[in-house]
Amino acid sequence: MKLQITFFDNKGQYKPVSTIVEVESMEDYKNNKAKYQTKAIMNICHKRYINPAEFKQQGYTQVKVREYDLFKIDLQKRIKKLNESVDKKKQV
Repeated sequence: MKLQITFFDNKGQYKPVSTIVEVESMEDYKNNKAKYQTKAIMNICHKRYINPAEFKQQGYTQVKVREYDLFKIDLQKRIKKLNESVDKKKQV
């Protein structure tokens, strides 16, 4: 199972940063949150060529997690586009 872990800047100065982490299950993630969040921070820091201390200095302290399923994400995007096109037709 894949999870998308997103870190947010507490001041809103920087854009959110996310990465995908492979976990066994949501229960496993809940039992080992710190381990998986550290893994996510290391992935992000590796891509940005910074160390974890710099990452935390930038204020990335808030975390959100969601299941990363491409089918569901694609379905949500299509529904959103359909709703927008219906709203446009109603306005005309």
